[in-house]
Amino acid sequence: MSNKKLSPEIQAILSASDAGLHATTISLVQQFLVENPDSPRGWIDLGRAFAQIFRFDEAEQAFNKVIELSEETSAAAIYGEIGNLYRIQGKFAQAAQYYDKQISTDPEDALGYLYLGNLLLRQGDFKDAEAVFRKALDCKVACFDEVHYSLGLVFRCLENYVDAASHFKQAIELNDRHAEAKVALKDVKQLS
Repeated sequence: MSNKKLSPEIQAILSASDAGLHATTISLVQQFLVENPDSPRGWIDLGRAFAQIFRFDEAEQAFNKVIELSEETSAAAIYGEIGNLYRIQGKFAQAAQYYDKQISTDPEDALGYLYLGNLLLRQGDFKDAEAVFRKALDCKVACFDEVHYSLGLVFRCLENYVDAASHFKQAIELNDRHAEAKVALKDVKQLS
């Protein structure tokens, strides 16, 4: 991490965003972007703030600006952000397309797999969700605790409580502060 001190403008944006002051964040980022129009970080913050107040088209425009300013592999995570915008709106086919784009752009990062797998899980497509989560386990960049937690959710849905418990335990071993995994383990432990 850099020892470089953040500018007052950046500190104000971060403070507003952290406090959930989304309209204020938008205003501050827009002012920042007047002087720094090529700042991917600024466009990301703007897109996220727009998404928080349900201005999805403007959020997507901001994220597309990040893609325009970034190299392809750097833009991979932004495809996931756009997919999330579509998911929130209930446009699941479009969300899946962007998650697939994120995966194809950076197949070694598990985040796209997690997004796609969780979308499939919530749609009741347990078999495909499991397959996607298993692919995430092969990634070089991953929060494996989340992958195991998600696999545990799949198995709990399938009433395979032994495998569910195993994955919840692995999630907790990787991240002992994973509260959801602890609750889920407690839920299936007596049944396994």
